[in-house]
Amino acid sequence: MQLATALSDEVGRYLETGGTVLIPIGSLEQHWKAAPLGCDTIIPVRLCAEAGRLTGAAVAPAISYGMSEHHMCFPGTVSLSPDTLSSVVRDVVVSLYRHGFRRMVFLSGHGGNRKPVEAGIRDSMTGCAGASMEYLLYRDLPGAVKKQRELFCPDPGYHVTVTEVSMIWHLLDREPPDFPRIVFPPEPAAGEVLSAEEWKRRYPEGGAGSDLSFVSVEKGREFFLFLVESLCGYISGTG
Repeated sequence: MQLATALSDEVGRYLETGGTVLIPIGSLEQHWKAAPLGCDTIIPVRLCAEAGRLTGAAVAPAISYGMSEHHMCFPGTVSLSPDTLSSVVRDVVVSLYRHGFRRMVFLSGHGGNRKPVEAGIRDSMTGCAGASMEYLLYRDLPGAVKKQRELFCPDPGYHVTVTEVSMIWHLLDREPPDFPRIVFPPEPAAGEVLSAEEWKRRYPEGGAGSDLSFVSVEKGREFFLFLVESLCGYISGTG
């Protein structure tokens, strides 16, 4: 059930027997010439829509903006501050809990959202007794890392990854642009936080840590279908 197109009475009936809701969360940020700005939102939206259809779980509209300050030197990027994103997450959780949702799964396509989202979840806990609130990137789904290594390469990259570029053009059902299949410079060191200016200086094309010669739309389709199955298992507790 998609909350955005459901009637209020339909949500009430759903809550009589179910209490799970999937919440896609992404970003609007540059992905060089290889993928659209909304890549990190489109993928979790489609994953949640398919998993919701197959399992019957409710699916909330996406939180389409994320914490993307380090990409602000590239046109089109929109960033929320960490505090703003945490507050949005807290208010969404509290609202859904008030209506009876007791399991909320935030499925993210953007790694930079983790700390703000987890902070928002923590802030909501005191008023949401008995609720289960989870945040995961789609690559955190059971079997995802192993599958992406089998399909693509040992390391799909850090930003403008092989997997997201492969999946997005499958989902958009059109030919990808004719971008150079380059190797981006290595990703930042673990825990390193770059300003927008430093990211632009170090990564002038925008991407980090990936080799785009491994991009394959057909393998992107296979990986997407695997993630849907894994998400369904995760929701039902069999994954």
